[in-house]
Amino acid sequence: MINIICDRCERTISVPSEKAGTKLECPDCGDINIVPKGEKDPPEAATDRATALGLPPDVAPETRIALVRPSLWRSRPFTFVLLAFGPIAISILAFAMGWGFVQNIWWWATPVVGWLILLAGWFATAMFSSLEITNKRTVERRGLLSRRTSEVLHDHVRNIEISQSFLNRLTRVGELGISSAGQSGVEIHIHNVPNPHRLRKIIDAYRPL
Repeated sequence: MINIICDRCERTISVPSEKAGTKLECPDCGDINIVPKGEKDPPEAATDRATALGLPPDVAPETRIALVRPSLWRSRPFTFVLLAFGPIAISILAFAMGWGFVQNIWWWATPVVGWLILLAGWFATAMFSSLEITNKRTVERRGLLSRRTSEVLHDHVRNIEISQSFLNRLTRVGELGISSAGQSGVEIHIHNVPNPHRLRKIIDAYRPL
């Protein structure tokens, strides 16, 4: 028997070996699939590639390999420095010019509070967005009050996209997009993720050849 996965609905279909190389209609969605002539990737192949990188095999129980969040300072280092040290600079300036703490509090306290709010919002955005990679799948989670989760099994990964500007390449961050065989478009898309090429290498170790 040969097991194939429907390109549209991702249902697993078992067909006799003698139908290898023929076309098959999915009983669920009606999509036409081509039955491969043999196993595309023996189970031990992915295990060998993962083991060579020091990663747990895909046949083992699900194990977390990496948990990453968007990088704050590496994605926009100049903005981060401004937001982090701006209030300190204003406080030093106010002290040097002899501004009274009580009489002229609104001259320096207002921008300080504003910067702190912006910094806290930026920090919260990064903290409540994460990408988890296990030996079975990749999971993206977003949100605090409302929650959005998207996951793609490594066996179904069709394409991995990495986008980096020149500054991103220097600071080793970038945008990572993952699409599967059963969906159109990109199911997982996360910005400012650190070391995106390392993450792609991990996922590739578990993808069928």
